[in-house]
Order: sequence, then C-alpha cells, then structure tokens
Amino acid sequence: MSHTEWWRDAVIYQICPRSFADSNGDGIGDLPGITGKLGYLGALGANTIWLSPFYPSPVADFGYDISDFQAVAPACGTLEDFDELVSEAHDRGIRVVIDLVMNHTSVCHPWFAESCSGRGSPKRDWYIWSDPGPDGRPPNNWLSAFEKCGPAWCYHEQTGQYYLHSFTPGQPDLNWRNPEVRAAMRKVWLFWLDRGVDGFRVDVAHRLMKDPQLRDNPAEIAHSRRHVAHPRLRQRNLDLPETQEILTELRQVLDSYGDRLALGEVPISDDRRLADYFGGDGMQTAFHIAFWEQPWHGAAFRETVDRLAGLMHPKAVPTYALATHDISRTVTRYGAGARSRVAAMMLLTLRGIPCIYYGEEIGMEDCQPPPDLVMDVDGRDGARIPMQWDATGRGFTSGVPWLPFCPGQREVNVARQLESADSLLALYRLLISYRNNSAALRRGGYRSLDAPDHTFVYERAVPGERLLVALNFSAQATAVTVKDLAGCGQLKISTLSGQASRAVSLRPLRLAPDEGVIVRCEDRS
Repeated sequence: MSHTEWWRDAVIYQICPRSFADSNGDGIGDLPGITGKLGYLGALGANTIWLSPFYPSPVADFGYDISDFQAVAPACGTLEDFDELVSEAHDRGIRVVIDLVMNHTSVCHPWFAESCSGRGSPKRDWYIWSDPGPDGRPPNNWLSAFEKCGPAWCYHEQTGQYYLHSFTPGQPDLNWRNPEVRAAMRKVWLFWLDRGVDGFRVDVAHRLMKDPQLRDNPAEIAHSRRHVAHPRLRQRNLDLPETQEILTELRQVLDSYGDRLALGEVPISDDRRLADYFGGDGMQTAFHIAFWEQPWHGAAFRETVDRLAGLMHPKAVPTYALATHDISRTVTRYGAGARSRVAAMMLLTLRGIPCIYYGEEIGMEDCQPPPDLVMDVDGRDGARIPMQWDATGRGFTSGVPWLPFCPGQREVNVARQLESADSLLALYRLLISYRNNSAALRRGGYRSLDAPDHTFVYERAVPGERLLVALNFSAQATAVTVKDLAGCGQLKISTLSGQASRAVSLRPLRLAPDEGVIVRCEDRS
C-alpha cells in the first residue's frame, strides 16, 4: 500500500462491530463477521473502514467505556481475529481505522480500580478527583453531556470525594495533565499501530483537557451540556487550548509510522474553533459536525460548507458524514426515496472525506427497540440496529440479534437491492466508483455557485477535469443558470433512475424535483 496522503482519497465506511455481522450465532456482531464481509465493502468501493469500539467493556455507553485498551471483547473475537481482519483488509486495499478513546475509561478499568482504592493511591491523580463543594454538593457546575446523567460528578463514598465523568458515571475522565497518563496512553497508540492499524478516529478530541482549578463554567453558558458558541465566554471543561499539545504529540507518533491518520470527533459549534483542530500540526481531518445538523434546505448546506471552507487551513479537508452511531439516520431525518439519493450525491461529491455509516447505502432507518431492550442512556439505540443483509435476518446472525431489525427489513436489505440497477445501493456504488476515478472529486478545488436557495450548486475541478454538481432540495422542478461555465456539458450521473449520459444545456440547467446531477463541463484551465 502506498505511503502518500492516502486519506485524502478515502471513502470511509463506519462499522459498529456489534451490529454488522455475527459469525458464531450469538446474536452479536464480531470481527470475523466483518472479515467475511470485506468482499461486499470492496464491491461498494469503500477503501477505508472505521471500527467503533470492540474492546472489553461493561457497555454502559456502547463500548466507549473501555476496561482494557489493548484487548478485544470476547463477544467481538480475539486479537488474532483482529490481526486477520487487518491483514485481509490490507490485501484488498482497504485501510483500517479504529476508535481511540482517550478522554475516559470504564469504572471497571484496573487503573480506576487502583485510583479509587484510597486517596493515597499511586494512580489517584490519574483521574480527576475533588472534594465536595458547599453542603456536600458537586465541586462545580459542570454537566454531563447526557441529560439523564445530571452533573458531571459522581460521589465516591469510600474516599469521600467526587470524580469527574463527562459522560456516564461509568466513564471517569482521565487526567491528561498527569505525565504518567500521557505515557500510558502513548503505549496504547503504539500497541495498535504496531498491529498495523492505519489510524485512529479520536473520540471527543476537544474534551481531553479541563481547567486545572476546576472553576465553574460562566453562568451565561453553564446550562450547556456540550459545546456552545459565545462571542466572549468559553467553557472550562472542554475545548481548552492545551488540548492541542496532546493532539500534536499523537500526530508526531502517527507520522513516525509513515502514513497514519488522525480523524477527529470535535463536536464544536463554532467553525472558527473547529478549524484549529485539523489541517495543521494536529489531526489531519475532523468531522464537520454542523453539516449533519442542517435542515433539508440547499442554502443551509451551502452556507455551512462555505463557512468552514473559508476558515480552514489552506490544504485542510474536513470529513463529512450524514449519520453516525450518535445521530439519527439520513432517511429518518430527511426522508426516504429521492431525498436519500440527493443526500448521497452531496456526501460523495463535496471537497472532503466522505464517511458512510453502515446501512446508509441501503436506506436503513432508525428503529427504536422495545423498552426492555433499551440500552443507551441518550436514546440512540434506534440508529444502531443490526445491518439488514437480507429479508430474513439470517445474513446478520443465525441466532437472535442483540437488537431487533426494523419492520421494513423485508424491503430494505442488501440482497434485494443488489438485484436492482435502480436501488439506492446501486447509486452509492456508482457514485463511489465515479469518485474513486475522478481527480476532481478526490482532490479538486471547490467553488459554490450562485443558485436559488432551494438548490446547492458547486464546481469541483482540477486541470483537465471540471465537474458541476447541482442538487435540487425542492419537490418542484427548477432551472439553474450557470453563467461562468461553458453553455453545455455532459450529464454523467443523475440521482433519478433511467437517466442516460447525454449532452445538457447550462443555460439553464433543468433539474427535476428532488434531483441531483453531476455534469462534466468544458475545461478552460
């Protein structure tokens, strides 16, 4: 595999191991199951997979509460299974990125067991402990990211202090101001890099450092559980400038391995601050969180994309996703049918790295489990149901799946869509293939063009290839006049079925309701 900036050409496919494919019939997806589906991923065109946590965990937060950073959960397989997955993926030209969770551990991690054994424990300062505030209340006004978890502090009876947890009480925050913690986590990085991983998706990268004095958040923004943009004030439990030191150290380690990636999850609502996290000496790229928060409106997406584009480091590229394990699926938020097809075209043609959440390519929707099977404290189970390989569910497991499938599984599944040239899956495969063979889409420039508010029209270009992408977010036919390009072009792909390649006019370019098109234009460079 080449040692260039391969990640610039990546099409990432996110896999939740529990929910992708079960090889042994226990109803829980596993690493051998993923290995068995690499052929499907290769045919889809994905050249990078991102694995959500597969580590030992009590699963208080979907495996993001890790009890051993250097092992595989028995339900997911073994380290040997992981090594085989990496080897088989690399043989197929597929890179493997894994989740790197550095902000916290599980309460079941040996580090925390030792830390809470007493105030004099050698690992006491590995976590963030504090005496109670007045009247025994938490030390400050910091809140957990999850509303049901209340304050970000949990009282420990045995030692009479509180420990900090930015998420659930089962996830105590590590103290990254302690050099021993940094050294221990560096060993974790090296462990997986030495096993051949191609990089890390860095979980909540903006939360690693906290105010050393544990001061209250300013009253005006103390209500916010996650990042809040304010013209004058900053929160003291996240997005501290010192965080960049850790990310720079991580990048230096990655660079010492030649060509490894750091992809940041940085849920920051201020794009000016987000832009500081990637493209420089720290992480190479980060998710553009505001992108998946937009309503179904062309101008909203255009303004969001353009805003970050104007703030980024010149050579930086963001990572775009429409759904992940943390947010509702595209079909649930925006609708099925034509809209999901337009969304796919947008995702795979913007200047950035596209990330496809498993099942998005067939139009899976959220499906909330019955109350007795609810696991997630933040109500995200519905976006994490098992992959719908076929109408029966046997493609996922020969046993009982850990979460039930959606009622629409009989119609929305891989097997059925593979039989149709007009399916959403067929469109994803076509778009990814076109992207993988287009220098303009992989590494070209981006320029948004004047167009009606219900559309999003932009140019992607390199010398020798100029593409126009026009997306109609309206249920009405529309016409877009593109003034500064040649008067006609060649239609390459339409989101509507049955549209053959043909010459089309750009004076105006006519779009059907809920249609997206890629048009190759005359190159004048």
